[in-house]
Amino acid sequence: MELQYLSPLTLLVRVLLLSQGSRPGMCRMTRSSGYYDNVVHGDGIGSHTFEDHRRRPMGADNTGERNRPVPWGPTVPGPIFDPSPPRNVTAFKDDNAFLHCIVHNLSDKTVSWIREKDLHILTVGPYTYTADDRFSVIQNQEDAASWVLKIKSVQPRDSGRYDCQVNTHPTNPISYSIWLSVFVPTARIEGNREIYVDRGSTINLTCIINHNPESRTETFWYHNNKVINYDSRDSRVSVITDRGAVTKTILLIHDAHDGATGSYSCIPSPSAVASVTVHILNGEMPAGLQTNGGRRINSGFMSLISLTYLTLPYFILMIITDKVHLANCI
Repeated sequence: MELQYLSPLTLLVRVLLLSQGSRPGMCRMTRSSGYYDNVVHGDGIGSHTFEDHRRRPMGADNTGERNRPVPWGPTVPGPIFDPSPPRNVTAFKDDNAFLHCIVHNLSDKTVSWIREKDLHILTVGPYTYTADDRFSVIQNQEDAASWVLKIKSVQPRDSGRYDCQVNTHPTNPISYSIWLSVFVPTARIEGNREIYVDRGSTINLTCIINHNPESRTETFWYHNNKVINYDSRDSRVSVITDRGAVTKTILLIHDAHDGATGSYSCIPSPSAVASVTVHILNGEMPAGLQTNGGRRINSGFMSLISLTYLTLPYFILMIITDKVHLANCI
């Protein structure tokens, strides 16, 4: 092979040309519009480096030509609970309880109600999964986000936590917990269990009721297990009711006679009953025991009278015995 002689000047020119140009099969990086694209020469079509992959913008193909960016689909938010429903619900025994749950962005997910104390699934979607027919779910067709658990005639055993749960598979389900407290209403009639009233005076019975103040249930008075009809034409009978945190209802029976004797009961609900017994007297009791137009004798006082009658003969016998013994001594 014959060596070609190059003058120093020619050699310098060729070196400069090589340093500014590109050889076939090689690629260089040029900056265009803020992105790095491949500029390919000769037989180097499709050639690129790892750096090219890392820095190539979305939508650029292997030839270095930038395509329109491939759009990602809109992000669909997952189910989320509305925090407005109360997390603590109070109900009185025999009332209906409503536990509200509002779920936004439910999509194709399912809402379930679960009783926490025994992990019993009560409802799934619109269906009930318990033999206790007191439980049901109310789903408003106009508001698909609202899922209400209804418990009819709640009992103290129904107290506890209930979870409104949404299955978000493959992730863990999400829950909105509500605590239900069930209280038993109470009723009591002021005064003693045995009430004595003079004939012709007024029977005045006051019943104090501790129950749901929002309940508009009527409180009934009973005489010898029969409802007292105080809406009748009998003006002698009237009822005054004062509703509030504690309800007070007063039964007034004017001009009491022998027929008014018997048991009186105040019944605001089947679970709250208060009773007293009224006796009509013909003036044989001391007037000093009269109260509000009627005589009310304390049961303890009556017991004292009975005890006195029982022990009096014993004391008389003791006195006689002592006198006889004293006479013998003299």
